[in-house]
Amino acid sequence: MALLTGTEGTPAIIGRDAAVDLVKAACLLIVVGLHAMMAGFTVDDRGLNITNSLAGHPIFAWATWGLQVMPLFFLLGGFSSLTQWRRMQAQGATSGDYIRQRVHRLGDPALLPIALVAVTLAIAVLAGASNDVLGQIGFRIGQPLWFLAVYIGCSGFIPLMARLHDRAPVLALLGLLGLAMLVDTALLVFENPAIGACNFLFVWLFVQQLGFWYADGWFLRRPRWLLFALFLGAFGTLLLLTTVVGYSTDMYENLNPPTICILVLGIGQLALFSWAHPWLERLARGALLSRAANAVNAHSMSIYLWHLPVVVIVGLTSIAIRLPVPEPLSRAWWETRPLFLLAIAVALTPVILLVSLYNRRRSKLEPVTATRPWMAALQVALAVAGVAVILLVGFTPAPAAALGLTLLFVAVRIRSFRKRGITLPHDTL
Repeated sequence: MALLTGTEGTPAIIGRDAAVDLVKAACLLIVVGLHAMMAGFTVDDRGLNITNSLAGHPIFAWATWGLQVMPLFFLLGGFSSLTQWRRMQAQGATSGDYIRQRVHRLGDPALLPIALVAVTLAIAVLAGASNDVLGQIGFRIGQPLWFLAVYIGCSGFIPLMARLHDRAPVLALLGLLGLAMLVDTALLVFENPAIGACNFLFVWLFVQQLGFWYADGWFLRRPRWLLFALFLGAFGTLLLLTTVVGYSTDMYENLNPPTICILVLGIGQLALFSWAHPWLERLARGALLSRAANAVNAHSMSIYLWHLPVVVIVGLTSIAIRLPVPEPLSRAWWETRPLFLLAIAVALTPVILLVSLYNRRRSKLEPVTATRPWMAALQVALAVAGVAVILLVGFTPAPAAALGLTLLFVAVRIRSFRKRGITLPHDTL
């Protein structure tokens, strides 16, 4: 891997890390698989219901300690973002250039699926479909968009947080930790959900900042015994927080709003990843796994944005053609899950290929334009607001979806004038 001088005057990774590529691809597939398993389609006297199938499983909460991979995915994204920002800086890009590029790269692929879902549900409303059923469908499809809003928001802070990391890495990390703990404490005292929402920023900025430390080689320079001890300590702290302090043992509940449990989970996951890095890197160098990881990562945005619409389509199609609809968590339900997952994979593959073709024909590589910082900040605010509208109100009623889509469209399409020759891949997280 390529190196440069990072914090403490030590080498920092600026090239590709095969282990990072492999684990990012694995995390994305785990997310897709979990969302598919959670999608419970049932039909009763009241009609169609779409529920979280795994919510009633007796060990699901504890299983999320291993299956909740969003902190790991996010901190590896922090690694990629920092190395990308440093490369762009070397080419003469400004912070505004970088932020505008990231808003476009993350927001643009979301326009098509959001628009198609919104139009489809609006037509279904006009055709007389049940508002309750359409609301459930819109809710399930829109769930993953929280990640898009948070990722765009945190990407807007990359240049600033990178500067703080370079000047005072420990202070930056401890400051974010303190803010996250303060928010959790205030939420406990005042019981106001708006307070907890602040941790969508502080917790995920902390996790992203951990990726900066990894990019600068801090974790890989530590002895492996210390990394494993850090992993055990983090999960021991998580056990204390959930069994003594009173946080939920379900890491998905700790996701909305994010609590310090997600932060601690991220530390443990990064320590374990760094401990296993030599083995993971050797594994990732294998031809088959390398090609598979590259294929998944090359289409990561499309996979993330399109997988739940496909899950819903597969579920509704199975009901329409009168296939058996087992009760979630029943023996028959578990027995049919492999076929359900296979059907989703088969249906998702051509969708991703078609979307990839559409993206390539529409815009292969878009040059970064000189962007003023205030313009970049406006783009981030508009993009986050657009996604937030859909998350809070849903795809129905149609005017709310139209407003959210318009805000995101404006954020993505704002242009400046003077061109620079800086380009990035189109469909990656």
